[in-house]
Amino acid sequence: MNKTQYGPHVKHEPLRALRASFHTTVCAWLLALAPGLAVAAEHRAEDILRSRSTDEAAAYEFSPADGQLLDAIQRGCFNFLWKEVGEESGLVKDRRLADMCSVAGVGFQLSSLPIGVERGWITREDGLARALSVLRTLASGRDNRKFGVFLHFVDLDSGGMLPGGRSEIYSTVDHTLFTAGAMTAAQYFGGEVQAIVDRLIDETNWKAYAVAENGLLSMGWDPRLERSEAPLAKERPSAAGPGGFVWPRWHIASDEERLVYFLAVAAPRAEYAVDPADYYRLQRTVKRHEDMPPFVVSWNGSAFTYFFAHCWIDYRGLAADDPRDFGIDGPRVDWFENSRRAMLTQRQRCIEAANRFKTLAPDRWGFAPCTGADEKGHSAYIVQALRPNLMDHDDWMGGTVAPYAAGSSIMVTPAESMAALRAYRALKDNQGRPLLWSDPREGGYGLADSFNLDQRHVSPDQIAIDAGPMLLAIENVRSGLIWRLFMSHPVAKRAGEILRLRPHTS
Repeated sequence: MNKTQYGPHVKHEPLRALRASFHTTVCAWLLALAPGLAVAAEHRAEDILRSRSTDEAAAYEFSPADGQLLDAIQRGCFNFLWKEVGEESGLVKDRRLADMCSVAGVGFQLSSLPIGVERGWITREDGLARALSVLRTLASGRDNRKFGVFLHFVDLDSGGMLPGGRSEIYSTVDHTLFTAGAMTAAQYFGGEVQAIVDRLIDETNWKAYAVAENGLLSMGWDPRLERSEAPLAKERPSAAGPGGFVWPRWHIASDEERLVYFLAVAAPRAEYAVDPADYYRLQRTVKRHEDMPPFVVSWNGSAFTYFFAHCWIDYRGLAADDPRDFGIDGPRVDWFENSRRAMLTQRQRCIEAANRFKTLAPDRWGFAPCTGADEKGHSAYIVQALRPNLMDHDDWMGGTVAPYAAGSSIMVTPAESMAALRAYRALKDNQGRPLLWSDPREGGYGLADSFNLDQRHVSPDQIAIDAGPMLLAIENVRSGLIWRLFMSHPVAKRAGEILRLRPHTS
């Protein structure tokens, strides 16, 4: 699953609580009506350039004790991605309590395998066998791709379409996250893994989805739509039969969108690639909170919109990009700097709200979509919103914190994230037992997906696209492994050249 269209399947039914970038597209017209708020004053043309403090954060040195804790947290994340899989296919579950697979989760699963091998948790032979099982299953499906793009959800064993519309759409962002993970596995294992991944990449027709205004990419193809109902029912020769492109499109410069276009501009077949200028046409709206540094904001301000692409693209080593290289007016943005500013701002806003919510504190922060509890205490998938954002409003969701938000932000906020991870690990219940921790040495999955001290609720579930980014992010700050693998792939190299991305020099 992805974090922009639909939430995971609670009670095995799709939640239609649309979120993040999907909200952007459905509700963008509201922006013209939303009044400017003091907390989110706009600075539309201000460049976001690397600061000395961010260079210092990139060079942060973790203590031996930090390393031990990070290793344990990573092992817990890996345990989930390794153990919670289909018996026949090896495909990872969307979430622990689900009976389906999220293709986005598979991307994180495939990237987890080199980590597991290098950390000594599995053998290289076992990692290779899992990668081949997963890739062969997906590549052999007859109904799980449209124009080369995978379904959002697939059957846990066959990798094919789920009955009753549960697969939802052929999703460009889920396919993107899968592809990024597959690229790292291809670089690490080579051989048949690389051959399958190369074929899947070669068959991805990004251009087919460029049906929105100005050639922007649709979020996907919905097979449940009748052609007359399809909002973007632009005819194409190979689009016969029911279904149509969904209206929501990728048009905001937050992490998922940038990763989508990063891959789409570099398609091996020129006729399948999109215009590199589209990457720079993504909306770059700059806002700030009070006197904190400004940054390019996402739709709802959720943490994942500032770290997903960073799991693979080594923005730490890239300078600010420049829309003017493609004749487009917009701010230059150093995306590593941008995400650091965004997460420091989110932490500050959590600190300011600590008098309202018991869960929040200087070392307990981080809002990102997660399993939690609704106002009635029932299990639910919750999506917080925090200004500054394009929505121009907050939705605190009772102050529920997702530990993976601070954990995955460790790439840009190492000191602050490390303090949060220590605090989460140390929390105890009334009997003095760990509140959020399931010991990975005993097969546990480490930190809980979310918690709320006011509600006295700790999520019993785990989600692949929550555990996955935290595993990858921590590995990147410890060894840079995933960054090196992904950035060395021919598609990533080609994307950097096409987009004229330049190396950062301190």
